Parts: sequence; structure tokens; C-alpha cells
Amino acid sequence: MFLTLQIPLFDYRFFESAPQRTERPKWPEPGPKERIRYFGEVVDRNTRYVGPWDDEKKYCNAATVINFCGTGASHFYKSFYSSPNNARILFRRFQSDGRCLSKFEIGINDRLETLLKGAAGDNKDISTRIADHISKYLLCPVKIKIGSRLSDYVPLIEAGNNLKDAYYWATTVGKKSFDPKDVKHRVENCEPLLLLQLQSDTIGSAELKAQQVDMPFTEHEGIQLFCRHIPYNIGRLRYQLKTWIIVTPSKKETAPVYAPDFRSYSQVLRYLRINLLRIHVETCMEKRLMETFSTINEAYQVKDSQVRDRLYFYLHKLLLNLSNIQRNSQPQDKLVEAAFRLDEYYYGSTRIEDRIKMLGDYQDWLSKLPVSPKNEQVKVYVQQNQAALIEQQKTKPEEHIAFISYNHADEKKVNQLKDKLEAAGITVILDSASMQAGTAIDDFITQSIRRADAIVSIVSKNSLTSGWVGVETINAMFIKKYFPEKKFIPCNIGSEFMEDTFTDTARTKLRKRIKAIEKMAAIRAAGGRRFVDFDDEWRRLENLDKALPEIVQYLKNNLCIAIGGRSLNANLGKILEAIRAY
Repeated sequence: MFLTLQIPLFDYRFFESAPQRTERPKWPEPGPKERIRYFGEVVDRNTRYVGPWDDEKKYCNAATVINFCGTGASHFYKSFYSSPNNARILFRRFQSDGRCLSKFEIGINDRLETLLKGAAGDNKDISTRIADHISKYLLCPVKIKIGSRLSDYVPLIEAGNNLKDAYYWATTVGKKSFDPKDVKHRVENCEPLLLLQLQSDTIGSAELKAQQVDMPFTEHEGIQLFCRHIPYNIGRLRYQLKTWIIVTPSKKETAPVYAPDFRSYSQVLRYLRINLLRIHVETCMEKRLMETFSTINEAYQVKDSQVRDRLYFYLHKLLLNLSNIQRNSQPQDKLVEAAFRLDEYYYGSTRIEDRIKMLGDYQDWLSKLPVSPKNEQVKVYVQQNQAALIEQQKTKPEEHIAFISYNHADEKKVNQLKDKLEAAGITVILDSASMQAGTAIDDFITQSIRRADAIVSIVSKNSLTSGWVGVETINAMFIKKYFPEKKFIPCNIGSEFMEDTFTDTARTKLRKRIKAIEKMAAIRAAGGRRFVDFDDEWRRLENLDKALPEIVQYLKNNLCIAIGGRSLNANLGKILEAIRAY
């Protein structure tokens, strides 16, 4: 198995006239031996590109930035390096175009195919075995070097948030901030992508539970391409990771483990890998720009006409690449189409009306450019996209989106509600089904509330003592004050919150947990150790403790629809009416 994890970053500093980014290396064409502070030298590969390097001519070796460590059995070199996996870290690299795009890529090889042949007795199908195996790498603990210090342990798949900080710290001139709000308005990590290469003649779409992408240009090499989402869990949260799966014939050189094995690496295979990785980062950048042009967030709005022109030119370049008939001598229309299909949230939180308007504004800008084959190519591409959106708007004039906020102890009832809403044509956002890989849960909550028409809050004794659900409820109540079109629909599983003693009892439970956290923090502080791993929970519970009386009062004064027991069927019509009434 050859696994490549790509983590793109979007740099908002390109929007600014004086971005305070370090001038060296001179992106996008840094000279050899130039350095990124705390990262190391920029490598200039003038030799023929073979093996896993996938044609990155100028990149920075990020081996010191991404530290595969861990403790005990979770240590990478104890868990994966030795037999039977024989895993090898092939590369950890960083690359930037000097504008909005930067990216980290990690490449790992092992002998998964051999393990699949020998696996027996666990009653798991091939797809489940592959997903379980991959999740071990995704959850492998790493530390990220930010400036001159290492972060706490984080799962590899969630390293994007720390890599964003590392990149910002290493490329900023002058005073640096580690306040997440400050960094987020300057640099963001985008959704990661997994590129998985398997060596087997026997694995097909049925075994992989994946969708095959038609690619006649690789048939003579016996190469097959599939796309799917790989599931993985972190605690109670379930995520989906966008994945390209390349299945190659059973030849040693197509799925190497050691560096010398790459000498006979297929040129067709290498170009396919390059195209897939580039399409992903380009769609990530286009998505962020689309959101930026139509955002209502003051921090991201583009008000300067010169900056808007600069971003339009950058978007022009991205669309030119995506609309190319061929890339690296390979047709790419099927690949781009499958990439958009794989990304369920390609346009992010923007509505279809906003997307159509944004593309119209962009077409007006395009019309002022000189007539040239490249400009005409982009115009046709944008017109086709806009026409497809207009057609979609006609066939689906009313798109109703509901975000369900709940505690996982109530998951059974929530899934029943989700199924009934979807059967009635409502698009449902649920963290157990909708969380994208590498997404911080607070970002997911914020994006979901912004994207949804209605926030359906499941009220129970479990949810009203949950830090996350409390945050969602507070946010929903706050947003409704400023965005009246957002519907806040409380639905109760039980009526305990109506009792006079509920608030005092619930706050006693919250304070008990807060005191336990305070005690643990004091013990660690006395030993000179940090306690950031439960700092977020501490903050959330304190906020909920303060806001709980107001939340309960709000719920008592507003209609709370009962869905407990058999009430769901009886009251489903009320919920649908409330969601659609905007």
C-alpha cells in the first residue's frame, strides 16, 4: 500500500496589500538552498522525477515539522515500522505557490496487501479491513513543530490545525500571534485528501465499496481508479475522509515499500497521481474564494477593488487548470467531475443563489479581459457551471437544510428524526454523518449553523448538560437575534427541563465536572505540565453553567415540540412546517 495524505492551507494574506509575509524564499519560484524559517532548505529537484515525489520541483522537506512520535504501543516505529506492516515514511514535504495555496503531504508505504491475504477469522470484509488499517495511520499521534516548540500530541488527520500555525509562524514578519482567532483570519487549513494505492488484481468496486471512475487512458496499464469516503472515529465523533483509490496490477514496482523499488515506477501512474493531488488543492482554493466573494463575515470580505482583481486573476488560473481538456497528457474531465461529486460540500456554506450571482459577477470581470484562447476557455467553463446551477435551481427551487444539535446519548431517537426528515425532502446536517475529515468540531458547528435554514435542537437532560450542545444552543439563540430567517426549533425527548428543580440539579452536575477539571489542572501545573487537552471542555462547561438558566427560560417560553416515545410521528408535521416556513 502507498498512502499519501495531503493537507492544503489557504493563506488569506494574499488579499492584503502589505501581508507581512517573509520575502524568503521568493515564492512561487524559490531558489535552491533558500530556507523557510524553522522548516529548512527548499529542495530543487533537477533530476528525473521517480517514485513518490510526484513532480514537485521545488519543495521544503518538512520531516522536522511533522514528528511521528507517540508513547508506548502507539509509537509509530513500534506500531507500524516492524513486521508485519514494515511501514516506511517516504516523505514529509511542504510546498507553496506564493499566493493562496500551501500544502503539506505525507507519504507512507507498507505491506497491507500481504496482510489482507493472510487475514481470516474476523468476519470482516475487505473494505472494512482496509478502512480499519488506514484509520490506524490517520489516528497515529504526531507532534507539530511550531516555531521552536513542539505541539501536544494530535492525531495525524487533525494535524492541519497545528500545521496552519506552524506555517503562519514560519512565514510571518514581525509580531506573531498564537490566538486561534487571529491566525484563522490569516491562514486556514482545508479539508485533507487521501490518495491510496493498492496492489491487487482481485480488489474491485464491490470489495472496496467505492465508485469506479472510467479512465480508458489507463486500461493498457491495468490501472483502476475508485473514489469513496473512508470513515474513522475520534472518540464519539465520526468523520468521513475523501479518498482516491488506485488499484494496480500485482507487480512489485507498482506498490513499492523501499526506495529502490521505485525505479520502474509507471509514468502513467505517476501522472495520474499528480493530477489527482493537484485537482484537490485547486478545488479547495476555488471553494474558499467562492465563499470569500459571497461572505457576510466582515473578516473575510473583499472591499478593495485592486485586491478583488488580484483574487479574480488567481481564480482565473485555478479555473484554467480545472477546465483543461488534458493535463500531463491525460484527459482530466472525468477526474474533475468525480472530484466535485466526491466533495459533497464543494460550495461550502454559500447558497445556490449566491453562487449564481458570484459567477455572474466573475463573468462580467472576464468579459473585460482581452480575447484569447485561455480566456475563452475559462469563460465557457464558468458559463457551463452557472447554467448547471440555474438548472439545479429550477429543478430544486426550495432547498431546506436543517442542522440537528444533539447529545450522542440521544442518538437513536435523532437518527429516527433524521430518516423521517430526509424522506420528506429535507437536507439534514448531522455530525455523525456530515463531519468532514480534519474539521474542528467548533468550526463544524459554526459552519453548519450558517449553512442551515433551521437549527433543530434536541432537548433532553443529556443535551442540557453537554458542553457542545450547550454551545450550539447558545450560538443558535444568538444568531436568531441577528438573522431572523434562521429558524431555531427546540424538540424535547423528555420534559425534565420543565421541572422547577432541573436548573439547580443540572448546574450541580456541571460544577462537579468543572471542579474535577480544576483539580487535574492544578496537579499538572504543580508538576510544570500543560493541561490544554481539557482546557476547551473546561471553558465550554463554564459558559454553559452561566447560560443554563437563560437557556431553560427560553425553552419554557417557546414552543418545544415533543418527539419522545410515539410523539415523533404525531408531531413530524409541525417540525416540517417550522423548517419550511422561512
